Amino acid sequence: MNRRSWAGTAAALAVVTLTISGCSAGGGGGGGGAEEPAGDPVAGGTLTWGVPAEPSAGGIDPMVASAIAAEVIYSMAYDTLLTRDDDNKIEPALATEYEQVDELTWVFQLRDDVTFSDGTPFDAGDVVYSFETRKDGGTNATYLSLMESVEATGDHEVTFHFSEPDGTFLDAVSARQTFLIVSEEGYGNATEEERQTTSFGTGAFQVTEWNQGVSVTMEKNEDYWGEEPYLDEIVFELYPDENTLLAAVQQGSVQAASFIDGSLAQQAEQSGFTLGDAAFRQNLAIYVNPEAGPLSDVNVRRAFSLALDRQALVDTAMLGNAGVSFVPPAGDPGATDATKLPYHQRDVDEAKRLLEEAGQPNPEITLSYMGDVAQAHHPVYEMMQQQLAEAGITLNLKSTPLAEIAPIFTTGESWTDLVAIPGSPRASAAFYLEPVLLEGGVYNHWDGNPDADKARELLKAAKSAASPEEYTDLVAQLANEAAEQALEFVPAAVPVYFEVWDGSKLHDYENDAFYSRSALDRAWLSQ
Repeated sequence: MNRRSWAGTAAALAVVTLTISGCSAGGGGGGGGAEEPAGDPVAGGTLTWGVPAEPSAGGIDPMVASAIAAEVIYSMAYDTLLTRDDDNKIEPALATEYEQVDELTWVFQLRDDVTFSDGTPFDAGDVVYSFETRKDGGTNATYLSLMESVEATGDHEVTFHFSEPDGTFLDAVSARQTFLIVSEEGYGNATEEERQTTSFGTGAFQVTEWNQGVSVTMEKNEDYWGEEPYLDEIVFELYPDENTLLAAVQQGSVQAASFIDGSLAQQAEQSGFTLGDAAFRQNLAIYVNPEAGPLSDVNVRRAFSLALDRQALVDTAMLGNAGVSFVPPAGDPGATDATKLPYHQRDVDEAKRLLEEAGQPNPEITLSYMGDVAQAHHPVYEMMQQQLAEAGITLNLKSTPLAEIAPIFTTGESWTDLVAIPGSPRASAAFYLEPVLLEGGVYNHWDGNPDADKARELLKAAKSAASPEEYTDLVAQLANEAAEQALEFVPAAVPVYFEVWDGSKLHDYENDAFYSRSALDRAWLSQ
């Protein structure tokens, strides 16, 4: 197996995949090359990949950055301890073996033949440094709330100690965007700017140049511990206007591209590119600040939820390229049927009654969203505004540059009322609500608020579940409680990206549900 086996792809696609009108799943002809034998793989060449966004606050630093544009890149440059194959089975990566000694202790044996791209050897100290750094305030610190300590118990052995059983730990260490391992020497001694613009990983490709506003270049890692990749270089070219990106596809300026707008991806397919399968793994999450204003009242939040016609948002605002969802997103194997959750079926009359009961028949609520990116999502917010008005709710839309919204999901900066931040696929179902409910979570404004107490306890119980069956049941209860208290709003779930590529030029590539582009490790270009 390639070390970046696709985490959960088979399971995710079994739950729900996107069906594009007029084409079969997996896309069309790719200029004919996808349907004809390509011959033996050839080494060398530069793959040019068009993308609609570049990393924002935090750059590509895997400890602090969380923007999807960053995750796509650093998940290729850094490795995890474990990974998963197409059947969702855990496979070795930087760790060769692991053992749960008791309910509170995990021991991992590490590879002894790995070198970081900066030339330093990989050992247990790097794993300890990576997890301690993350627990001390990294992006995924909340995922380690139960980890008491991690120690090197040998040159290539690490032991994790927990205060309580953690039923999600293996999910976390085998996910492509969660616990990436950095070089203690290279990363630890780098400046903040260096960490955000270059990479210090063990992955097959490393970031060597970031021309902000133009492109990010990744070159083959000559010290890579796995099978040597065929490609010499990957250049991610920035096209903030997706119509311009479509033109680049049609003109042959790029060999592959990622679209947020599914209708443009369809047009790329009609031009001869292969359109990859896509699962609804990304929630168009809307986070609540209940500390002041109308949303401090649970009945106002419930009325807000009842006023939304989620199916209409999917069918009309997203042209069918989405799914009705809550938390986790519709494409996640642990997702609950959102249509059966409390306050998720539209009822305008009941919404009005709840507003009257709250003494706020005509509340004004502000929703901030990324106005300069993800334009395909904007019709959702505009249609929400129309739907809410029917219940007497005024939704003020605040178009905000990504650069101003980014500190919310990187450092936990506050916001007024609501903020829309598309989420990322997570390693385990419980993780979707951790940043909202647990101490230190970047979206957590619920501390001390009794409306979130039961959900918080359910989340902790799920994390400490003794069996998969218990975990699944607790996650379902958690989703129900979060909907009951309207702790978060999700108008729809969408694919993270619609990926297209020229099958006559790029061979042996398939996209994955976690958008890690893992197959680029073994893909190759016609010369």
